[in-house]
Amino acid sequence: MNNNIKSKMRDDIIVQMQQYLDNNTLQILDSVLVDMFEEVDMQRRETLPAEIRNSVDEKNKYIIQLFIYKKSNLSPKTITAYLEAIKMLLTYTDKELTKVNDIDITGFLKWYQNRNKAKGKINNNVSVNNMRKFISAFYGWMRKEKLISDNPVETIPPLAEPRKPIDYFSRTEMEKLREACRDERERALIETLRSTGARVGELLGINRFQINWDNGDVYIKGEKGGKYRLLYMDEECRYYLRKYLEKREDDKLELFLSSRTPYNPLRKESVELILRKIGKRAGLTCRVYPHKFRKTLGMGLRNKGVEIGVIQEVLGHSSPEVTAKYYAESTTDTLRGIRQRTA
Repeated sequence: MNNNIKSKMRDDIIVQMQQYLDNNTLQILDSVLVDMFEEVDMQRRETLPAEIRNSVDEKNKYIIQLFIYKKSNLSPKTITAYLEAIKMLLTYTDKELTKVNDIDITGFLKWYQNRNKAKGKINNNVSVNNMRKFISAFYGWMRKEKLISDNPVETIPPLAEPRKPIDYFSRTEMEKLREACRDERERALIETLRSTGARVGELLGINRFQINWDNGDVYIKGEKGGKYRLLYMDEECRYYLRKYLEKREDDKLELFLSSRTPYNPLRKESVELILRKIGKRAGLTCRVYPHKFRKTLGMGLRNKGVEIGVIQEVLGHSSPEVTAKYYAESTTDTLRGIRQRTA
């Protein structure tokens, strides 16, 4: 009980100091408080600071601020997704986060699915399940922080999702993309995405000195989860990437720059636009986007009989369940190969 009180007190101080200190300083303060509180005993009657005990909005604000601090290791994009989901839930329920129950969340998810029904639009099951996932993760965090005893989302099953075939490039489509490249940068970009299977944000974070040009190894910090993993650039990729870098006259470390002065590092939106233009020139009717190269690598490994665990490591998925969701089932290529070998 005494340790719980200390944790609550530490959290209260951190939340109240967020408006005055940056995150690095807050973490130092957090460490100092932990050291100091080890030597004292505490008693406390309330779980929240006195000034917010009687206000629903202030209680919710307190919990959200605490979440932002405790989850500062997540990407800003992920934090935003969590907060948008929770704020939408609060608008619907108009209740304290700690008082929301499974009935409230079930009603909210039904509302979310049909909120644009009057305009002829209904959120599909995948979108609803994503919303459920964000809310469940938030309440899972609240449970671990002992703000609640149970996660109210756990009893609500996800909706059935129709499994679509993985969207990936065929060999013919890849060759057409290569032939449609107009300069060294475009070819290097396509080959690097193809060989590494990196997320576009991960790709844009690589610099020249991270690459082992002898064997193609590249250690990166993953965009999701922040874990380090190994990417691989094959010989073809290294050839075209070298060709592009040798043509450049700048001393910037980033792999891919804009084609016009001041030659800034490419952004995600720029990469997406470049790939769409290449796809249009190639005469492809399918969508051409960065993540599709990642899917293509995964499917290529699957069709060659590579185990799910290895594909998981290559793609940097958080768990084998994520990989199996997309790559466990046999594909037309693997089935055709089996039939050919056993004919």
